[in-house]
Amino acid sequence: MAMTKKVTITLPVELLESMKTHTDNISGYLAALAERAERRRLLREELDRYQDEFGAFTDQEMAEAQALLYGTEELGHAA
Repeated sequence: MAMTKKVTITLPVELLESMKTHTDNISGYLAALAERAERRRLLREELDRYQDEFGAFTDQEMAEAQALLYGTEELGHAA
């Protein structure tokens, strides 16, 4: 199990109440959101490094990536 550390945060009341309608584990809910955000940030940094080294992604590459991520079947037609 990952080590944890207790912290105090301040949230708007409306946001906290909204989260409570989805979970009874606010700490776990926020940890999952933070982990997802951190993965997206790290991926964005890696993609930026890749493009700095090899150039911008082509329309075809973007269409192929979208197909892999979202199941788009028409690779030749980038939206």
